[in-house]
Amino acid sequence: MYMTTATLSPRTQAKKNENKGLQAIVTQNMRIAMAMRGVSQKELAAAMGFNPSAISQKMTGRVLWNLEDIEKASDFFNVKPEALVAGHGFEPWTSGL
Repeated sequence: MYMTTATLSPRTQAKKNENKGLQAIVTQNMRIAMAMRGVSQKELAAAMGFNPSAISQKMTGRVLWNLEDIEKASDFFNVKPEALVAGHGFEPWTSGL
């Protein structure tokens, strides 16, 4: 039995890392928004029309956030969608800095 390896081109690897990074940023910003407002995952799930396990899977990275999710969450948190995808974190969008 022979094993082969596949390598990704630097461009493909960069794209893969970029996408993973954005998911992590959205998750971090969701956690921050939830903490700032004292909202549980269960409450966020209900507001977004999901069951709690769906939000749990998104928070752990097993399921990816999509644009609809970001839009629903931004409506719930009363922020612009950009606040949830901003790479610098959630605070500057809410504090006016």
